[in-house]
Amino acid sequence: MLINFLYIKFLFLIVTLLFVTMLFSKSDELRTEIDNPKFSEKGLDDRVYEIKAKKGLKKENELELFTIEGKFKTEKDGRWIYLTAEKGNYSQIHNYIELEENIIFYTDDGEKLESDHATFDMKNDIIKLHENVKHENVNGFVLSDNSTISDNFNIIIYAGNVISTIKKD
Repeated sequence: MLINFLYIKFLFLIVTLLFVTMLFSKSDELRTEIDNPKFSEKGLDDRVYEIKAKKGLKKENELELFTIEGKFKTEKDGRWIYLTAEKGNYSQIHNYIELEENIIFYTDDGEKLESDHATFDMKNDIIKLHENVKHENVNGFVLSDNSTISDNFNIIIYAGNVISTIKKD
């Protein structure tokens, strides 16, 4: 009788451990780690972009990225725009990336935009920067709460509290 009781307790413990293991493994079983993920597009409409990261975690159609670098231009004769960020989430379905931490967009001619959060809609070529936006170029700098960039860095709209300083020649 004592052996049957111990046997039942042991069996119950095994079933419980298996159940707990299945619960924890289900949340991570669909995530795949990818070293050095890279995605790019060279479209017929003259859009070109390339984004790469040191590491990625793929889950369905979403890719969580770490230590991101990228470059893009939206017109054949447009200027190259570069980006760096610590973290991001890329949606393959929507061709859209959300960026976090130490975000910098910059150009070869010294233009630089920084923020704490950003989104980049690659399909519509719209960048939205949120929180602590700082824009520097040869003419001065602008600080704002939010900013929207479109038309290959040719249209920049600032929103919220905006402070600007213009350099005189």
